[in-house]
Amino acid sequence: MTIEPVGGVAAPRYPWVMPASARATATLRARARLFAAAALAIAVVGAFPHGVAAADPVDPSSSPVDASPTATPIDPSPTAAPSVAIAADPTPDPTPDPTPAPTPDPTPAPTPSPAPDPTPSPTPGAGAGQFRTYRTSAMTRQYTGYWCVPAATQTMLNLIRGTTDRSYATQRRYYYATRMHNRYRYRTRGNDPQGWAWALRYYSRGATTYQARMFTNKALAIQAIADSIARTHQPVGVPVWRGTHAWVVIGYRSAVDPVDPSKQTVLGFYVSGPLGSPKDPWRYAYMSVATFKAYFVRYHEWQRRVIWEGRWVIVSQ
Repeated sequence: MTIEPVGGVAAPRYPWVMPASARATATLRARARLFAAAALAIAVVGAFPHGVAAADPVDPSSSPVDASPTATPIDPSPTAAPSVAIAADPTPDPTPDPTPAPTPDPTPAPTPSPAPDPTPSPTPGAGAGQFRTYRTSAMTRQYTGYWCVPAATQTMLNLIRGTTDRSYATQRRYYYATRMHNRYRYRTRGNDPQGWAWALRYYSRGATTYQARMFTNKALAIQAIADSIARTHQPVGVPVWRGTHAWVVIGYRSAVDPVDPSKQTVLGFYVSGPLGSPKDPWRYAYMSVATFKAYFVRYHEWQRRVIWEGRWVIVSQ
């Protein structure tokens, strides 16, 4: 068998034996092809950025969770109760004259009859009761937006003790002392009914017995305000606007049943607010029970649990 020469080099006689020069040439050619393939691979890989991975697959069953809770807004506007007056008598009608006037004689007499009417109607001077404790020099306005309780305390103590102290320094002292004797601690700078009652007892030098009282019935709370003033002739503190503000009740009006004087109907209150006019009744104003109810609503504390939540609260003796 004859092998033709390749590239001018005679091929070996035996096909399984390759000369050294041919093996070297083949090795060089193989290395060249390997280098070319490597260069092509580097060029292809270099066309894509390193360190960039595909986005993680999204699980369609999962949904984002809002970590911040949403607070339920509170309606600050009070709702007035449908009742117009509070009566000790079960009859809700607060009309001062519960007895209808007798039917006059259809035949008029030429001259007025001298005989008195056997069932006279009550007049504002008779058959009606009222009390009001007030001095212009006793009424005090609050010096800051959150000193309503100290200002109300200052007014009440002036009326109780016969003083006229309306100074900033006194109101500031009342604020910090009341703050220390609140029933609870708060993030905001206000005070609560228990601290208010403590300040009245302490600064009246033991002459009063004020307590924070709560009621589950608005009619009983309103009656208790009038009863306290009638019994002690001293003012009553009232948290209004859902417990966010303080007023002073300095008096009341009532209608008395002419047949049974023990039965009375509370017609309204004389109230004073330390914010001053026109935001508050300043220096005082008379309000019917229906109007008063629009401000005197259930106590609410948004910061924490309190014993007065959902009750009608007064600071009285």
